Amino acid sequence: MNKNKSNEVESTNNLDGIKLSTIFSGIKKPFKNKDDLLLIQLDEGSAIAGVFTKSLTASAPVIHSKNNLISSEKPSVRAIIVNSGNANAFTGHLGEKTVDIVTDFLSNKINCNPHEVFMASTGVIGEVLNPELIINGLKGMNSNHETNWLKAADTIRTTDTFSKISSRKCLIDDVEVDIIGIAKGSGMIAPNMATMLGFIFTNANISSDILQQLLQKANEKSFNSITVDSDTSTSDTVLFASTRKAKHHQIKNVSEKRLNNFKENLNSLMLDLAKLIVKDGEGASKFITINISGASSKKAAQKIGFSIANSPLVKTAIAGEDANWGRIIMAIGKSGERADRDKIKIYIGDELVTNNGMKAENYSEIIATKHLQEKEIIISADVGVGKSRATVYTCDLTHEYISINADYRS
Repeated sequence: MNKNKSNEVESTNNLDGIKLSTIFSGIKKPFKNKDDLLLIQLDEGSAIAGVFTKSLTASAPVIHSKNNLISSEKPSVRAIIVNSGNANAFTGHLGEKTVDIVTDFLSNKINCNPHEVFMASTGVIGEVLNPELIINGLKGMNSNHETNWLKAADTIRTTDTFSKISSRKCLIDDVEVDIIGIAKGSGMIAPNMATMLGFIFTNANISSDILQQLLQKANEKSFNSITVDSDTSTSDTVLFASTRKAKHHQIKNVSEKRLNNFKENLNSLMLDLAKLIVKDGEGASKFITINISGASSKKAAQKIGFSIANSPLVKTAIAGEDANWGRIIMAIGKSGERADRDKIKIYIGDELVTNNGMKAENYSEIIATKHLQEKEIIISADVGVGKSRATVYTCDLTHEYISINADYRS
């Protein structure tokens, strides 16, 4: 499977108004010898939006960042600090205290309101995060900031096997605008959102409320349309910030046609990052696209798609290149959503598998199996009860997934 490691993004691509710094602080196991602390500084006046995990056991950084967004009618950001190696989740009042100590220190250092300092953490759950490690790391960061997005993306990795970066250039009022995004994620990936972090930046002159609307809509078709293992993390965070330095007229309404090109590129970038997470699914050997049509509603279509995508039986069959389409039928049926048995049409690649409530008359398992031997798999299902459709993305389930997660803390 082509995992697209570099993703054709220049690691030193500058975005006016943003500085990046990384350092090894000691949060990750020392023998890994890789930076584990990322500081992103933004110029005064930068706007921010965010979406987060819906887990009822959300981490302390998630709670802090969510509170930052609701504490002001016009949220602003001066710094985002990200650590890998420790999720600071299920650590009670000690976890909250760590976030307060770190954000207070950083807000004093850069002379801003603590509500303008956002935090995200990823790694092991249930272990107390020592704030002194982060503070000492911040003190030791090089004052000569280098804009190295590849290094930033590498710093936030945990079980990821490659760094995830994507960038776009687009136009607003004939003014060139940049969008750059980095993400991490490999396992514990399921909608709402996943054990994933995403940070997207632009210089477009867009307010925080419009950023929020754009992010929420793009998130549904990207990070909320992927699954690796059906497990929703405590730490999911996607932040979308703008330095607002582009010289176009300010966008005042999310429905303005002037935003169309920007929306297309934002949606494309976020879907690109989401697909990279699936391609890097722990132990994954195949990237799977599941197209559902003929459903009673968009929500129903997505639920059916995830029922197929999250089925261990479907995922292991694809890993074994076994065209056991009965498992797909099973997954459609267990979704609980309406489907007309005699109208269901399943395709593996371009091969029609089922029709009229049974195996299709001309179905060729040889052709279906040949498709499953490829690295990128497409499964389509029309459930025959409506006109709604959805697409979800997943990967296969191999023995390597067990090995990675069994050894995660050792």
